[in-house]
Amino acid sequence: MIDEIVKSINSKFLNRKLLTKENKNKLYYAVKQPDGFIKVVLPFCFENKKFLKLEDYKDGIEGATQRVIETIKENVNNFPELAGYFRRRYRELYEPLTVVNCDLNFGANLWRADKYNYIEKDKIFLILRMVFDREERVKERVDEIAEEINKIIENVDINILIDEAKNIIDQKYLRSILKNLGLVSFIANGSRVAREYTEVRKHYRIAGPKKDNISFYCPEGLEPIEIKLRYRKVKGLGIKEKEIFIITGRNAQGKSTLLQAIDSGQDDHLIGDGREFIITTKSLSKASAGTMEMRGEDISLFFEKLPEGIKGEPKSVYGTASGSMTMAYQIQKAIKLKKKLVLIDEDNSAVNLLVEGLLNKKFEGVKPLSYIIRKEREKLRETGFIIVTSSLDLLTALGDRAMIIENHRAYYLNLEEFRKELSNYYKKLAEEIVDDNFNRK
Repeated sequence: MIDEIVKSINSKFLNRKLLTKENKNKLYYAVKQPDGFIKVVLPFCFENKKFLKLEDYKDGIEGATQRVIETIKENVNNFPELAGYFRRRYRELYEPLTVVNCDLNFGANLWRADKYNYIEKDKIFLILRMVFDREERVKERVDEIAEEINKIIENVDINILIDEAKNIIDQKYLRSILKNLGLVSFIANGSRVAREYTEVRKHYRIAGPKKDNISFYCPEGLEPIEIKLRYRKVKGLGIKEKEIFIITGRNAQGKSTLLQAIDSGQDDHLIGDGREFIITTKSLSKASAGTMEMRGEDISLFFEKLPEGIKGEPKSVYGTASGSMTMAYQIQKAIKLKKKLVLIDEDNSAVNLLVEGLLNKKFEGVKPLSYIIRKEREKLRETGFIIVTSSLDLLTALGDRAMIIENHRAYYLNLEEFRKELSNYYKKLAEEIVDDNFNRK
């Protein structure tokens, strides 16, 4: 089918050089879908002399490319075939995307800047994925669609593309100087972290911004810093290397959302995403409770002995791990690999691995993270932690710095005062526990 369709296309924009025997029916193809429609995937090349102005901004060229793609998506009503007639199953063809560079495979089928969709000198190379209700429409419409896309590309504002390229260059530059600044993450003032999820963009790394979004501003008590980039200055919160940084607050205030945004700081984002200058080291791991099959893994940093049913010894464990054992392995592995940052969220953690308790100390032989921070901090080596807490006051008190999220806004938490308050609270609580009236209730 592909050969017959290609023969029927007259458009000068069809990139016939790429339609080799090796590529046809693999990268480029025409195939009937289960719904009876025909999906056609073909390479095109469009020219715009204004693109030559981007030569000075090559390090951010993917931002310019993505902006062109998004502009085409915004006009997709003019050529519904490029959106699969807006049928639900074809949503990924036209779904907006504000993430430019992401190491993970989320949203791999979304139309995005990549090795097949890119600007080079005065040309933009694009793969068009089109859906037609019948074969006759393919021959009728492909030339028209290419002409309409060419008009959009001819009329694109080059200054907007330059701004997008500069935006990506600055993000990459900031990530490259984090180490020199002694930081593992930076959150710029004005960042908007809340996400809007869709059927296609279900993961926070690729989800777009919510319309109602409260901007982040670094509390003065956390000493916001200003950083000069290539094309702008940014001011905000710098999270330091080897730091135990706590994000705390009540439920549903935006703590986890902020932690997810910090994780997303490994990616680059288009202008308007809201996370453009949340920049995080790529030397990052996450730790959470779960189950895994252990085949000689080392969890001896946290476990002095193993529970019944688990074979081996703490330095070489065999069997199905509990949530706390899985989390212990994740943290210990991150430290061994010299990761600069570990992200932990209380909501999906094994609490007995995070904070000390009488029974787990007495029976389980577990040294929680709180104990290691207090007594064996040197064992954490070069690894810093950003930890989201809600009810784990002990872990909050052991942080180096902390902020509290209330109504989706960040406030400074004075840990020196918090520790005194917590100490008095524990003393009062201890008295109530042993009080005769308490025992009779």
